[in-house]
Amino acid sequence: MTNWLKEQSKVYHDGIVRLQLMREDIPISKRLRGGFMVKVYIIGLKYILNKNVSIRAHYDRGMRWGAGISLAY
Repeated sequence: MTNWLKEQSKVYHDGIVRLQLMREDIPISKRLRGGFMVKVYIIGLKYILNKNVSIRAHYDRGMRWGAGISLAY
């Protein structure tokens, strides 16, 4: 993943415009990363245990709190 801000915009056939901003993998410390998404109100943290395993926690406006384990191969 890149460390750049991602923007997504949509225009629907009825004239509704949707804009979304997102950034993932914001370095907070050597092992801690953050991320956010504006418009749907998501904020999260990822703690890297080793190069293949990390634990995640996030808050989503719709689904509330969540946590999990991320595996990379």
